[in-house]
Amino acid sequence: AQVKHMAFYLDVLEKAVRTQQFEPQDWGKIWRETSAVTPEEWDALKSSLRESYNRIKVLIAETTEWSSVQQIGGIIATIVHTAYHLGEIRQALCSLKQ
Repeated sequence: AQVKHMAFYLDVLEKAVRTQQFEPQDWGKIWRETSAVTPEEWDALKSSLRESYNRIKVLIAETTEWSSVQQIGGIIATIVHTAYHLGEIRQALCSLKQ
């Protein structure tokens, strides 16, 4: 769920910055609907997160000016939010290895 949430979050952020439309989202849906995944589903989730991350890197590189408080706040929130969830993912993976 952490990985799926991160990919969804980055996709929503990218769309909002590119379109300037900040629409409400059902942030709890992923947490309510995600359960254990197969190895193939896990690989697909990781791939989805990588793709989302790469699109955000392009977005940041292409954006020469952050013209609104919402854009600036969105990027700052993304950095903090992403760090938190990546820490959760890392902790979960480390506990699986033990």
